[in-house]
Amino acid sequence: IATTGAGSVFQATYYKSALQTLTSGPTDITFDSTGTWNNDGGYITHTGETSNFTVVQTGLYQLEFNATVIANGSSWTASLLKQISIDITRSPTPEVVCIAQNGSMTSGTNYGQSACATFNLEAGDVINCRVNNTFTAPPTPYVQGIGLGPDLNTWFSWRYISAAGNASTTT
Repeated sequence: IATTGAGSVFQATYYKSALQTLTSGPTDITFDSTGTWNNDGGYITHTGETSNFTVVQTGLYQLEFNATVIANGSSWTASLLKQISIDITRSPTPEVVCIAQNGSMTSGTNYGQSACATFNLEAGDVINCRVNNTFTAPPTPYVQGIGLGPDLNTWFSWRYISAAGNASTTT
């Protein structure tokens, strides 16, 4: 995809560099390592060690979130409550959309889930990546970090596709 006049794709990928302990129920994932491919215009901004991403440039975006959850000896208390989601909050209406993937795993097993969707985002929208499951503790499960380098454990990526309402700006 090439944007007319610019000849490039705007995107960035964010990784977990360390483990993140989960709470029973929803946990917003924080990201601290960035693989910026081309975010020259600051299309979406993010501060390291936080869970919020803020849309700066209105437009059509592809969003992807992958999480690898390590059971760490925990027992899942319900077989259908393993869910990852990309939550988009548009002020003043909270949680206008939730892209989610549900999964059913045997108690105590590690699992990975991935969600991908394309949305027209408005400047000011806030994006969060969330893991939701219920378990008995201790011990507690965690989201796997990248370890020695960017890999496919836990990451969030966005890709700017086109200006909002004007598909002709993208070829």
